[in-house]
Amino acid sequence: MKFKRITTLLLVVAMVLGTLTVASAAPINKAATDFEDFDQDAWYAEAVTTGVENGLIYGYPDGTLQPQGNLTRAEMAAIANRAFGTYVKANVGQFKDVARDAWYYEDIQMACWMGTYRGTSAATMEPDKSISRQEVLTILARALQLDLERYENTSLDKFGDGSEVSDWALPYVKAMVGAGYIQGRNTG
Repeated sequence: MKFKRITTLLLVVAMVLGTLTVASAAPINKAATDFEDFDQDAWYAEAVTTGVENGLIYGYPDGTLQPQGNLTRAEMAAIANRAFGTYVKANVGQFKDVARDAWYYEDIQMACWMGTYRGTSAATMEPDKSISRQEVLTILARALQLDLERYENTSLDKFGDGSEVSDWALPYVKAMVGAGYIQGRNTG
């Protein structure tokens, strides 16, 4: 089951890397087609359907999935936690922007315990901020516990935007590419 959830996470991430998309706070036993804004003929249909069916994507309380919207850092934490079966929580009191009554409070605690999240500074997490592709790849490389040294010589030259990867994310992006999780897309 864990392998299936990780495979699903990677499928959802493939979709996320195309255009950032959906997640939520409370589980709802629905099929993707039950959400009013789901289009079964859209480019995202397979990934979103798989994500919903495998319990990674719950949708929003208003009955939408918002598949064309931006994924937040908190939503990515929730998806990764679900995929990897995380349940242990860390103290996140140092992050002044993670409110105890926020839907994502426990997900941020679990993501910090798992080591996938470290904050955007010593005192901030920015849970409501849209997540970048390089942040997603960093989170996944940490969750998969990829050996960064093994992939340090991986070239990103085949990617038109490979030189734009931030220094802090570079080892993680190289690891995801080197391990074969990310191939990029043909835009030509």
